[in-house]
Amino acid sequence: MGAHSEEAGTHRGWLAAINPLNSVRKGLIAGSGLLVLILIAVVAGSAWMIREYQADTATMQRKADTALLLQGAESHVGTAGLMLQRFAVDGDPVWLPEIVGAADDAGANLDIVRARARADNDRADIARMQAIDVTGDSLRGNLEQVVAVRIGGDVPAAMLTLDAMVVPFRQFRDDLRAAADDELAEVATVQQDVNRSGDLAFWLLVTSGVIGVTLGAGVSALIARSIIRPLSSLEATAMTASTGDMSVRAPAQGPRELAKVGEAMNHMMSTVGERTEELRLSNEELRERNRQLLEARAQAASDPLTGLLNHRKFHQKVREVVEEETESGQPVGLIMLDVDNFKQVNDQLGHLKGDEVLRELASTIAEVAGQDHSYRYGGDEFSILLPGYDHKKTGEMAQRLLEAVTNGKTGESITVSLGVAAYPEMAGTAQELVYRADMALNWAKSSGKNQVGDWHSLISRKPDSEPRTRATKTTTADSAVAH
Repeated sequence: MGAHSEEAGTHRGWLAAINPLNSVRKGLIAGSGLLVLILIAVVAGSAWMIREYQADTATMQRKADTALLLQGAESHVGTAGLMLQRFAVDGDPVWLPEIVGAADDAGANLDIVRARARADNDRADIARMQAIDVTGDSLRGNLEQVVAVRIGGDVPAAMLTLDAMVVPFRQFRDDLRAAADDELAEVATVQQDVNRSGDLAFWLLVTSGVIGVTLGAGVSALIARSIIRPLSSLEATAMTASTGDMSVRAPAQGPRELAKVGEAMNHMMSTVGERTEELRLSNEELRERNRQLLEARAQAASDPLTGLLNHRKFHQKVREVVEEETESGQPVGLIMLDVDNFKQVNDQLGHLKGDEVLRELASTIAEVAGQDHSYRYGGDEFSILLPGYDHKKTGEMAQRLLEAVTNGKTGESITVSLGVAAYPEMAGTAQELVYRADMALNWAKSSGKNQVGDWHSLISRKPDSEPRTRATKTTTADSAVAH
C-alpha cells in the first residue's frame, strides 16, 4: 500500500515537472513556442502556395500559347487548301509559293506543339499529335500529287485528287480546332486551381490570426503583470492582422521571450504581406493576359484593313450556315467579288491609295449587303454570305453591288467582277458552294470583267450562245461559250 502511494506521488511529481502551466516561465515558454510553430507553419504554407501559384500560372501561359499555335496552324492549313484549290482550277504558278509557305507555317507551328508535348512527357498530347501528323502527312502527299499532276496539265486528275482530299482535309482542321479547344479548356481548369489557392491563402491567414489571438489571451492569463502590456500589444497586432491589414507590427519589447515572439510575428506578417502583394500583382497580370487573349481571338475574326470579317471567319461561318439551313430547309446564297485590274491601282496610285480603295469598297459592300454578311476573302477579293437567299435573290444582290460600284460609291473609278452560286440549288456542301461561286467569278473576270458570273447559267449554257451584257446586267449562261 505504501509502495503504491509512493509510486502515485512520483507520477504526480513527473507530470508537474513537465506541465507548462505550473509556472509563469514555463507557461510563457510553452505558449511562445506553440505560437512560433504556428507562425512558421503559416509562412511555410504561404511559400508553398506561392510556388503552386507560379507553377499554375506558367502552365496557363504555356497552354494558352499552345492553343494559339494550334489555331494558327489551322488557319495556315485553310489558306493552303484554298490556294491549292485555285491552283488546281487555273494552274497559275503564282499560287505555288503561297501554298508551300502556308503549309510550311502550319508545319512549323505543329513542330513547336509536338516538341512541347514531348518535353512535358504528356502522353495524351503526344498521341494526339501523332494522329494529327498521320493525317497531315497524307494531306501533304496529296497536295504534292495535285501540284505535280496540275503542272503536268492533267486537270481532271488534279480535280479528282483534290475532291478526295476534302474529307480528310476537313477532319484535319477539325482535329486542330479540337486540340486548341482542349488547351483552352485546360487553361480554364488551371485558372480554377489558382482561384482556389487564393481562397486557401486567405483562410489560412484568417485562421492563423484567430489562433494567435486565442493563444495570446490564454498565455496572458497565466503570467505576471509585468508582461500583460506586451501580450496585449501582441493580441492587438494579431487582431488587426486577422482583418487583413498586413502593415501592422508588434512591438519587440518586454521579456526576452515575448520580444522574440513579436519579431517572429513581424517577420511573418511582412512575409505574408509580400506574398499577398505578389498574389495581387500576379492576379492582375493574369487577368490582363486573359483580356488580351480574348481580344486576340476577337481580332482574329476581323480584317484589320477593312473592318470586315476575315477569311478564316468566312469559312467557319459558311459551314455553320449551310448546316443550319440544311436542317431548316432554307437556301444559302454566296457572292464572290474581285476588283478588276487592282494591280494597276497599286502601281499607278501607290499601295496606300490601294488600301483606301479597298476600305471604301468594303464600306460600299457593307452598306449594300450588310456588315454581318460581308467578308474580306483575301487581297482584293471579297465574299458576301446570304442565309435565306435563293439563286434569284442572290443574283439581284450581286447586281445591286455591281451597280453601286459602277456608280462610283467607292470614290475611285474601279470596276469589279462577281460570281454567284446558291445552296442547295447549285452545291451539295459548303465547300462546293464556295467552289461554284469562285468558278463563276473566274469566268466573269476571264470574259471581260465588270460583270456578274452566274454558276447556274454557266452549267446550262448552249453551244451557239453569245455573250450578253456587262456592268449593269447579270451575265447569263450563254456568255460562257463565248469565253
